[in-house]
Amino acid sequence: MIAIQKENERSKNELITSIAHDLRTPLTSIIGYLDLVRLGKGTDEEMKKNYVNIAYHKAKRLQSLIEDLFAYTQYSFGKVTIRNCDLDMVKLLEQIAEEFYPIFKESNLEYSFHTKVAKAVVCGDGDLLARVFANLYGNAAKYGKAGEKVEVYLEEKEDTYEIRITNYGQLIPEDDIEHIFERFYRVDSSRSGETGGTGLGLAIARNIVVMHGGSITATSNIGGTTFTVTLNKAI
Repeated sequence: MIAIQKENERSKNELITSIAHDLRTPLTSIIGYLDLVRLGKGTDEEMKKNYVNIAYHKAKRLQSLIEDLFAYTQYSFGKVTIRNCDLDMVKLLEQIAEEFYPIFKESNLEYSFHTKVAKAVVCGDGDLLARVFANLYGNAAKYGKAGEKVEVYLEEKEDTYEIRITNYGQLIPEDDIEHIFERFYRVDSSRSGETGGTGLGLAIARNIVVMHGGSITATSNIGGTTFTVTLNKAI
């Protein structure tokens, strides 16, 4: 019990440290740019607009981080009620693909969906599972630009459905692949500002999938970066 308490305390302190760091970075930037405007350092109106615009986008990133942090704690500590119903994953993936069509087009990515089944019914919460796949589609768009295409496969197994999302862009180093579902973990922290990632999306996705009795894994090699989600069939 003492060992568990120490581990819980260490985990809590680690979480607080990570939160403080991730909140401080955009907040410092916001204060800096607004201070320039307040002191009249940017006398040119165009420059002032640019400073305010940068501060606005930094504030939106801060909002995104706080929302993801709130969601992560809710899912991690069982504060979310799952509203299960029969859910067709074929339709769900088609709907998410339609939402991401403009993003894929803007990134010059060709999207394709492959399955041999007309329906793939699981018992799950549509809103929560939509969040999982929206995150995975979003990551494919962010990091797969150089690969020119995103491929999604839905395959029926004996008692489950296996969904694989593959992009052919930036690979995840072998040393990082086993850590990417950890909270606040980023493969390349220098890119987090560019891509807008909070380091919580995959941790949230894993928690949701586990809540549904499923699993989520990742591989990254010369054949592409693939996230595989396995969900139980509806009884």
